[in-house]
Amino acid sequence: MEIIRLKETSPEWKKAWELYTEAATRGEILYASMDPDTFRGSLSCRTEGIRTVNLMEKDGQAFASGCLDKNSGKLFVTMVLVEEKRRRQGKGKEILSVLEHLLEEEKGCPDTKTIFELSFFNPVTLTWEVPGLHGVTHPNAPGVDVGGMAYLFFKNCGYREFALQNSYYLNLKDFAYPERFRERKDGLAQEGVTFQTYDRRHHRGMETMLQEFGNPIWEREISKEPDLGHGGRPILVPVQGGQVLGFTGPLSVEPGGRGYFAGIAVSAGARGKGLGKLLFYELCRGLQGQGASYMTLFTGENNPARNIYEEAGFRIVRSWSDMRKQK
Repeated sequence: MEIIRLKETSPEWKKAWELYTEAATRGEILYASMDPDTFRGSLSCRTEGIRTVNLMEKDGQAFASGCLDKNSGKLFVTMVLVEEKRRRQGKGKEILSVLEHLLEEEKGCPDTKTIFELSFFNPVTLTWEVPGLHGVTHPNAPGVDVGGMAYLFFKNCGYREFALQNSYYLNLKDFAYPERFRERKDGLAQEGVTFQTYDRRHHRGMETMLQEFGNPIWEREISKEPDLGHGGRPILVPVQGGQVLGFTGPLSVEPGGRGYFAGIAVSAGARGKGLGKLLFYELCRGLQGQGASYMTLFTGENNPARNIYEEAGFRIVRSWSDMRKQK
């Protein structure tokens, strides 16, 4: 099988896009439809520190995509697609093997153990549509859809699950801010803890706190968010004496009506006061007030934060497997 490494200008991108569109139309993958230019641009990922590898079988029967994130040193597999009538002929495994080899070459360090991931940390993000809810989308698939064909394919290729992620959905017209949280918020205010919009000029400790959480996505997104006065989006923070105790946001409504959500966390020294729940309810109310029609988010199966989401009325609409393979 002859395999071509694609450049941004390669004509083979058209066939790769056709394989993607056919799989999405048949419901084999949940990814949202894209035009050819958006597809090529998404998988080429021009973000600094990201090195992508995109491969096409010469006759257009198989496609594979992955990347090296130089910021974290991790290798990611994004997708493997095979033409329907050419499946079960070993083409998927073969092109995946070539992808893994080229990703190893990109990283270098031949004497170290190599780990390939399919997970939400992948910097190449692809929008997917919630089944049965037309127009309800989420900007990133946090792993491999456990209800899809790819799950068994990657298992058969030596990938193993290391975490399970659940995607949640809430129609914001069904959201109500409970009176007991208003009372709790008033009680915290008497203790000197208030909920504010983050301002670098008046608040301290955000960067240190984000490093404490050890989540590179949060560090990239929240740390680099401009101040409100410079076009930035609001980030909600509980504050005591000017010290930031947690965060959620940024508050933003996407064009399709989705209320944006990057994450929520409370610093270790401030936990046990109910700040996480209050932050999340403040976020939902804020997005509702900005005109968002729905919210989607995901979290780990064993993450206690799921209790906050479920209590607020969110329901699970899809589950995803984070998978790894070590060579």
